[in-house]
Amino acid sequence: MSMLGLGAVLFLTLNGASYAVAGAVSAVGALAGALVGPFVARAIDRFTQHRVLPVSVSIAVAFQIAFIALVVQGAPTWTWFVAFAIGEMFVPNVGSLVRARWAHVLDDQSDVRTAFAFESVLDEVIFVVGPPVATLLAVSVAPSAALVAAVLLLVAGTALLVPQRATEPPAAGLEHREGKAAIRYPGVPLVFGAFLLLGVIFGAYEVITVAFAAEHGHRAAAGLLLAAYALGSGVAGLALGAAHPSTPLPRQFLLALTGIAVVALPFPFVHSLWLLGVLGFVAGLAVAPSLITGMALTEQLVPSVRLTEGLTVVVAGIALGVAVGASLAGPVIDAHGASAAYTVVTVAGVLAGLVGWAGARRMRTAFEAAVAADAEAAAAA
Repeated sequence: MSMLGLGAVLFLTLNGASYAVAGAVSAVGALAGALVGPFVARAIDRFTQHRVLPVSVSIAVAFQIAFIALVVQGAPTWTWFVAFAIGEMFVPNVGSLVRARWAHVLDDQSDVRTAFAFESVLDEVIFVVGPPVATLLAVSVAPSAALVAAVLLLVAGTALLVPQRATEPPAAGLEHREGKAAIRYPGVPLVFGAFLLLGVIFGAYEVITVAFAAEHGHRAAAGLLLAAYALGSGVAGLALGAAHPSTPLPRQFLLALTGIAVVALPFPFVHSLWLLGVLGFVAGLAVAPSLITGMALTEQLVPSVRLTEGLTVVVAGIALGVAVGASLAGPVIDAHGASAAYTVVTVAGVLAGLVGWAGARRMRTAFEAAVAADAEAAAAA
């Protein structure tokens, strides 16, 4: 998860491509994943994980390998975009798959929320470990080493997940086919919009931080700087998962998005690696609460037969935002430098806060209606 996009940027820039081209390739890949991912998730909900994942992952691996080969052989630039995009299209959103399993095996909503917090912490551990490993592999072993490692991890993870049939949600079948798309349920578009802006932050921050470290003569420090951001998020995720706050989920989501807006403000004014690391850690403290509460809201807003699709749809918002953020950041870096490019992070953070406040009443109404509908269904059963 944390090595594919960064690995592509490192691979291309170390092979002489500009940050604009590298960011654009990463962006197109993220965009392809955002557009196709919900359809893969819909197939998983309908036919189960163990039937769909082997096919999806096989396609993803084949095209990621093709991408590496095309760049190494000096193929036309447009072929890089096509291969990487198809490779990203079929990479499954493992977080959504595992969260759907938690929701399937746990009955109590507070337990589900704790499990989601646990998953978010694991995600952040991945994003603490992944970037430094990817940077070290690309800089010290070979430019393509981070991508190769990511592909091997994808294969290994799929091989471990697919046989776990005891926790796998059953096929939804006809019931899934007759319902409406997950994005059409009230409240889901708001989570999608907020996650899209979070994705802009993530995509821009990753590309800009690689350039910031290179500008300061310490390219290898990029992985540590990205890890500090993820570490802050992981700490916040642990705290939230252990706390079991009584504040309603919509309110928690609003407060988390407000925090995202506030911590994004100072980034364009940072000109030191150490200061960026500290600020990245502090900013990361707002990330996990936003993701955890947004995922938990989605789990409430969509029916269980569409849970994988619903979670993948909102995560697709992040992927789409990553595409936008990476594509915006690259040209700004090339024209004005890395510090100025952090303005993209600031603007996206402020907009995320504004989206949260603008949709607060609508989200509260949608959440209360979904909870009431669940209670009615439980009483009828």
